[in-house]
Amino acid sequence: MTKSGKSGPPKASSDPELGDLSARLEELSGRIAAERSEQTESAKPPASLQDASAYARGYKLVSEFAAGTLVGGLIGYGIDWLFGTLPFGLIIFLLLGFGAGFLNLARAANRVPPAQERLGSNPPPPAALDDDDDEED
Repeated sequence: MTKSGKSGPPKASSDPELGDLSARLEELSGRIAAERSEQTESAKPPASLQDASAYARGYKLVSEFAAGTLVGGLIGYGIDWLFGTLPFGLIIFLLLGFGAGFLNLARAANRVPPAQERLGSNPPPPAALDDDDDEED
């Protein structure tokens, strides 16, 4: 029971200490927001560098794809030259090189994580429960 005879939590306006705390909290929130906006503005590169990095990424993606296709074609032609089966090895390895180039393109564009990351990031599923334990009639 309080002095007024009413029960319940005290209001924030009657306690000067809580009012001071809320004012300090609002001030701190404002300072944090200002610091975050300042950090995001300082972290952005100039517009000229953004365009240059986009061109560099584009050339990297094209070179990843072209290299995979070219290497596959060269390996296929080399196998055909050794064994005398000219179109078959070239076609097969050119298609394999095309697939490898496409996979490298997707990895370079950060669309497909490497196999080690995919395997390491997901924990194994929990063991299945025994069916006899679940059924109770």
